[in-house]
Amino acid sequence: MTTRRALSVVAALWISAAVIFIGFEAIAAAAIPSYSYTAKYISVLGVPEWSPRATLMNWGFYLQGALFLAGAVVAVRAVHRRRTGVAFLLLTATNAVGNFLVGFVHGFSPLWNDGHEWLHGFGAFLAIGGGNAAIVVGSVVVGRAVSARWYLPIGVMIGVAGLVLAAMLHTYARWAADFSHIGLVERACVYTIIGWQVFTGIVLLARPRKDVAAPRVEEGVG
Repeated sequence: MTTRRALSVVAALWISAAVIFIGFEAIAAAAIPSYSYTAKYISVLGVPEWSPRATLMNWGFYLQGALFLAGAVVAVRAVHRRRTGVAFLLLTATNAVGNFLVGFVHGFSPLWNDGHEWLHGFGAFLAIGGGNAAIVVGSVVVGRAVSARWYLPIGVMIGVAGLVLAAMLHTYARWAADFSHIGLVERACVYTIIGWQVFTGIVLLARPRKDVAAPRVEEGVG
């Protein structure tokens, strides 16, 4: 696979992950007239006892994690970044594990009912914290493959903003419970990951670096 083709695959994987997650979330939410995007956690949509389309939402978590990680694997192989590449893969794997736990250990699931509901919260921590840290490092990895100089600072800022918002979510009860809805805070630090995937996918398709994206031609060939 040429580098240009590999970068296109990365873009397709990450844009697909974002579209699937947002789409599945919207479809699941549409089945619950009383559901509020600002007042309710996203994972509430994955509780079968309350959400008619819970399975769809939980698959949204699984696929988001899997496609984000798959895109990272292809990106690292295409761009050949060793240290940052390894860090990116570890963080996207952390995000994937977190998304799996969020979807699998949903409210009233067997593990939840057996007293392991902490796994759900731990999964959310891994998915949100690992995902936003991943896009900081991922911006460095992908930055080598695009011609737009503004991509790197914008990508890093999205990730840093997500980490700040994740910290705000973690301390929500202390600082914002009286004036900000939990669903809004949670979505803000989840959607940074989703938005970065779309942003990066578009940049990879529209502004690849010629010296990275073009296939090499050996001297004396052609």
